[in-house]
Amino acid sequence: MPLGELVRLSGVHKVYGRGLAGVHALNDINMHVGRGELVAICGPSGHGKTCLLNLISLIETVSEGSVVIDSLLTSTLSGQARADLRGELIGHVFQAFSLVPALSALDNVLLPLTLRGRIKGTALAEARALAGELLARVGLKTQTHHFPDRLDASQRQRVTIARALVAAPQLVVADEATSRLDNGSIRLVMDLFAAQQREHGTTFVISTRDQRQVSRANRTLQLNEGRLCGAAADTARRTLRAQG
Repeated sequence: MPLGELVRLSGVHKVYGRGLAGVHALNDINMHVGRGELVAICGPSGHGKTCLLNLISLIETVSEGSVVIDSLLTSTLSGQARADLRGELIGHVFQAFSLVPALSALDNVLLPLTLRGRIKGTALAEARALAGELLARVGLKTQTHHFPDRLDASQRQRVTIARALVAAPQLVVADEATSRLDNGSIRLVMDLFAAQQREHGTTFVISTRDQRQVSRANRTLQLNEGRLCGAAADTARRTLRAQG
C-alpha cells in the first residue's frame, strides 16, 4: 500500500441476503483515499453511500473484495481486532446521531475517550476542556450540559460531529453530516473539518448531496446504483492499477 494512502477498496461487492433474494448494494468498488484528504461520496439516496461508509469504517464486512485500512487487510482481522482498530483509528458521524440519552452533550462528546480509558486522573480536566472547545466550535457553547432530549436535530447532529473528532482519529467517516444544519452551521462544521486536516492530518470520507460540502472536498466520487461511475470511477481504477 503506498505510503500516502490510508484507505483502499479493491473489487468490493456487498450483497444482503442470499440467492435470488440477494440485494446487491455495492458492485465492484475500486477506490483509494489519501492521508489528509477530504473525499466526498455523492449520489442519490438509497444508492449505497451509507453501505460504502459502513465498510470503510469497519461496521460491516464485504461480501467480496478487500478493504485495506492503514496497510491492514481488514478481512484477516478477528471481530475484536476490527473493533479495536475502529476504536483507535476511526471517528464516525452517524445519520441517526446515536447519542446516549443519559449523558449531557459534553459527556457524549467525551465518550470515545472514556471508553478507551484515556481520561483518568489529571487528564480529565484537559479532556473536558477539549470537548467543550469542540462544542463551541460547532456553535454549542451554551448547550454543553444539555441532555439530548433538550437538543433539536441540528444540535444533536453537531454533538455527534464533535464526538467523532475528540480523539483526533486518523480517519473520520461522516454520513450526511450536515443534512440537518443551516448555512451558518454548515460553514462552522466545514471550517472545523478543514482545521482538523491542517492541524492533525485527519482524513475525511463523507457522504453528501450538498454542493457546499462538495466544493470543499479535495476529491468527489459519484455513486449510482451501487457503482462508482463516470470520470471518478475511471480515475480510481487507473490509479489503483498504476499503484499495483
